[in-house]
Amino acid sequence: MSRSINLCSIVLFLLLFFETNSSAQIQFKLQWLPDSLAWGVFATPEKNIAPSSYLIIGSGQVTLVADAGSQFHKLKSFSGTWAQNAFVGSPLENPGKDYISFGFISADPPMEFVAGEETLLFTFAIRENTCPDSLYLIGFDDPFNKVPNSVNANPGNDISVLDPSQEVIYSFSGLYAPDAWNCHPGKHVPQGPFRHGYDRRRNRTVNRP
Repeated sequence: MSRSINLCSIVLFLLLFFETNSSAQIQFKLQWLPDSLAWGVFATPEKNIAPSSYLIIGSGQVTLVADAGSQFHKLKSFSGTWAQNAFVGSPLENPGKDYISFGFISADPPMEFVAGEETLLFTFAIRENTCPDSLYLIGFDDPFNKVPNSVNANPGNDISVLDPSQEVIYSFSGLYAPDAWNCHPGKHVPQGPFRHGYDRRRNRTVNRP
């Protein structure tokens, strides 16, 4: 337990130390992956930054907006470990929708960010094995994305990436490719190459005595 407390203290210290050098430059998208029969949540740094190879992930959250009554399963983490940590069904602000939030737990598998390149964070599937009428990540203008709200929840998208070598914090800036979620026939948006932590972990060199 003391090790976890010490790590949290270090991250908090770095967040305060780098407070004046923060920049919001990482975007999210939701992408249908037909080969996996699942959706993937991707993060992409903007092209004008150059993160180093050593990063500290301070926090992360992704909030999915689905038709009321939708059920999802088979959550699989690819960069960092993620878990569903909140669910709000049909809030007063948007009664036709459910809000499912996934929180960042740890940086294993490791996260790697390269400017302009996509990194897969995690995937999930729908239980009904059908394509929903709509599915998207919560936007800044969503009626439920405000604090306080009718259930005192804290929805929204977030990521805090500390780069000690450059004394900078990268954080969530917005969404891109809003139609990439679409799994209906003829609506699929092709997915290009991407990075994920399992590749990075397999490529590690281990020096044994």
